[in-house]
Amino acid sequence: MQLDGKTALIAGASEGVGRETALLFAAAGSTVIAVSRSANALEKLAAETDGLIRSIPGDLTDGGFVDHLSKEAGDVDILVNSAGRTAHAPFLESDPDMWRDAWELNVNALLRLSQAVARGMVERRRGHIINISSVLARQVYPLTMVYAATKHATAAITRGMRIELAEYGVRVTEIAPGLLDTGLMAQAVHPEVVAAYAKRKGKRLAAKEVATAILYAASTDPGTAPELIALNPHNQI
Repeated sequence: MQLDGKTALIAGASEGVGRETALLFAAAGSTVIAVSRSANALEKLAAETDGLIRSIPGDLTDGGFVDHLSKEAGDVDILVNSAGRTAHAPFLESDPDMWRDAWELNVNALLRLSQAVARGMVERRRGHIINISSVLARQVYPLTMVYAATKHATAAITRGMRIELAEYGVRVTEIAPGLLDTGLMAQAVHPEVVAAYAKRKGKRLAAKEVATAILYAASTDPGTAPELIALNPHNQI
């Protein structure tokens, strides 16, 4: 499917996978709407493409902002839910506020935005929702329990949306990357977590590699249903 002229809404576009995805979709000729809490980062992103990317800064965990965003965005052809937050820590020492924050962004915000955008897609009987999960959507490593739980939820939500929306011509895809070479892990500050990840010396996935998989999924024929694309660094087991 040609992406030229399509409108793509990228949530979590200020850095990492979301940022690279916004750049790739803009290069493919799509009208890109980039969303993030960081207005400054979005301005820099738009400047890199001579204004081809439209930015709408705001907090996706705020239901009022999500309602505003869905109206401002108009008819969205492709929604990419790439906003996320880690929650890595030993369970007995982890902070319930951290659990809440991760669940609000990784799960509830994804649900709210997807619902708002999917309603328009159903009316037009076309569209594609792409959710970024993790390899932790299907397993749990030490120190990752709460984050893994949010990604297990993302996988279930993605599958459920695909089942319910298929009859309306709306496609839903899960992209599940392994360990990323992005700033996401900088959110993990517990000494035990920092030490554990410092020991992992292997190559990590570049954000652009995951963005390329997202672009591929969106480019497939409307009659094709790419349900899951999992990517790992070659040495990650």
